[in-house]
Amino acid sequence: MNNSRVYPRALAHIGIGVTNLDKAIEWYQNVLGFNLLLGPIDIQTDDSSLQGNIAADLVGKEIKKFRIAHMSTSNQIGIELFEFIEPKSYKHEGIEHYKTGQTGLFHLCVIDPDIEGLVARIKENNGRQRSGIWEMFPESGGGYKTTYCEDPDGNIIEIYTHSHEQIYSNQKV
Repeated sequence: MNNSRVYPRALAHIGIGVTNLDKAIEWYQNVLGFNLLLGPIDIQTDDSSLQGNIAADLVGKEIKKFRIAHMSTSNQIGIELFEFIEPKSYKHEGIEHYKTGQTGLFHLCVIDPDIEGLVARIKENNGRQRSGIWEMFPESGGGYKTTYCEDPDGNIIEIYTHSHEQIYSNQKV
């Protein structure tokens, strides 16, 4: 066993599947303010390109073609949006597929001190609010709030009013 110190790694990016890449790029730009860095890029797993070989190694030859775009948040976390073309992506049913105990990424969380304003913006742009807006650790007096929404493809987006560190540091549960 290696006795070297384990240190926290930085998060580079999160990959999100969507049904229409162009519409998703527009939604994530206009609703959440993410920046488009690169793309859309068409990738085929059956060609001999480096991207095609890497993709085939990851998803297998069953996925013949997909599109990808690279975006970023204000704190430089990458968001990769994927639209599978062959076979075609399909919209999942939000949180419903987790009720079966399926593992996997559950949601992404963004920070906006105007939580009500962002919820309204999501709903005005074909997204959905999944839960009420809840105050977290009300006894702390920090005004920390959270809620859950969905993008138009049913991907779950949590909203915090403060950073993860601000909310969870020194809390007693």
